[in-house]
Amino acid sequence: MICEGRLSNIFVLMWAKENMDSIVQNANGSTFQEISKRNFRPIEIIVSSLSVLDTFNDKIAPIYRKIANNEMESRTLAELRDRLLPKLMSGEIRVKDAEEMVEEVT
Repeated sequence: MICEGRLSNIFVLMWAKENMDSIVQNANGSTFQEISKRNFRPIEIIVSSLSVLDTFNDKIAPIYRKIANNEMESRTLAELRDRLLPKLMSGEIRVKDAEEMVEEVT
């Protein structure tokens, strides 16, 4: 979904999560469930004034940025763990070598 109007991506994401059951109920298709613009039309959405939406976005955007940053950091750490742990356990590298490798990545 692309948000180009009054509603922010975060607002629409949260609305979609809250209304996922209704969205899926309106989906159709024989091989797999298709969700098109038409599927969203029957679902009600209440839109606040611009000032309320702006305040909402100002408060929630930093939280979602932090969530995205945490997810990227978690993936990086998991990748490092998956690369280094087998080498450490087999004795292929020492802890000091692993520390240097981590410093290069971060």
